[in-house]
Amino acid sequence: MGKLNQSINQGVGDIAREVNQLRADELLHNLIKQDINLENALQELQNVRDVVAQPKNLQGSIKTKHGIIAEHAEIGFNNADNLVVGKEATYVKESNLASPIDYYQNEQPIQSKFVQKSLSIDSINEHLAKYPDFLSSQGGSYNIPRDYYEKIQEWRNLSPRELNNLPASEGGDVARNVVKKIEELEKVNNVKFDDVVKPSQTAYDEVQLEKIENTIDNKEQQVNETDKAERDKYELKARATLKEGLKVAGIAATIDGVLSFGMTVMSKFKQGKKLSEFNNDDWLDIFKETGIGVARGGITGGGIYALTNAAGMAAPLAAGIITATFGLIKQAIHLGKGKINTDDFIYNVQQLATDTAVSGIGAAVGQVMIPIPVVGAVIGSIIANKVLGTIRENFFGGSYYNLVNRAKYQNELSATYNLLTNSMERSQQTFETMIQTYVSQTQQFQQFQQQDIMNQNKLKDLSERI
Repeated sequence: MGKLNQSINQGVGDIAREVNQLRADELLHNLIKQDINLENALQELQNVRDVVAQPKNLQGSIKTKHGIIAEHAEIGFNNADNLVVGKEATYVKESNLASPIDYYQNEQPIQSKFVQKSLSIDSINEHLAKYPDFLSSQGGSYNIPRDYYEKIQEWRNLSPRELNNLPASEGGDVARNVVKKIEELEKVNNVKFDDVVKPSQTAYDEVQLEKIENTIDNKEQQVNETDKAERDKYELKARATLKEGLKVAGIAATIDGVLSFGMTVMSKFKQGKKLSEFNNDDWLDIFKETGIGVARGGITGGGIYALTNAAGMAAPLAAGIITATFGLIKQAIHLGKGKINTDDFIYNVQQLATDTAVSGIGAAVGQVMIPIPVVGAVIGSIIANKVLGTIRENFFGGSYYNLVNRAKYQNELSATYNLLTNSMERSQQTFETMIQTYVSQTQQFQQFQQQDIMNQNKLKDLSERI
């Protein structure tokens, strides 16, 4: 079950990896899409720049060209706002210069009025006098400068008494005149001012020739800020979440629970029992192991998800760490209960670490060789463990414990052999020294004998001469 758990954990790790990859793929897709959105939005602003770059080509006199600029700015700015958040460009310029319509929003006609006199209200009334069906039949509306609209609303919110008491120095005469004309507009055309007159994105001064470039620059900055907010939103969406972690944990718990149930039932079958012969104790064992499997699987799935996201680990490594942790806890419990000694604990942990590492490597290779989520990781882990088991059986005597004990015995034997060898080497060196001393003494004795013979011969010659 231990080796199978390692492989199952690698499969759970691949589930976590797949979940993380889906989020990463979605983030990449959204960021690429946002690149296109930003490019399209900035192109709308560039179109406005191209228009104002050639003021001679604009219709009207130098005093009225700002009205044409306002139209292009309104179209470009609104389209940029839509495009940068992935919506469609809904503003389109009317190509016929003689038309009572300046541009369309979602096919609804709009006339732009940027006139100082009566804050554009006189121009609206003049347009309606010339085209009386513009509001009723065509469903049109008017755009006026943003600051004009805000000022008009400020005046309209005054009570009749406050409006009458407004001094001329604060625009009281203009305010009363404008409010009166708006009331006439609503009565004659049977409409509400707020329904047919809307504020433009730009103020009156912002569309003047000497200021429009700065206005476009400010709008571009606003578009870039919106773009950043969109990207931040996508990145936040792509982050790991508790809900997703619980989902991975639930999948892992189900897998481990089902596996534990099946393995426990199979163990009962191996004991010679049939399903109909299971008693209460058998079912208690089955459900106990199933519950343990569910809990273990949930912890495993949640842990792997946390490690792959919080610590940035690869899924096979995260699965290996979780597997090793469970194994280490199990060995520590056995050590505490006295079922194994310290040497056994050390050897078992070493074997666990090696098995886990090989399982992780096999899972990683399996993912590459078999690019099917979960399947590649599980098969790769099983094959790797099988190969490792074969190597251990043929070369290590079945376990690392035997290998280590054998190495320990060989080390002790080697130490004894080395001691004996060193003693023999020292004895040999002593013997060689004795031989050298004997040879030296023998040579000295022979020299002494030769000298003695020479002395005797000299003495004999001397005696004969006497």
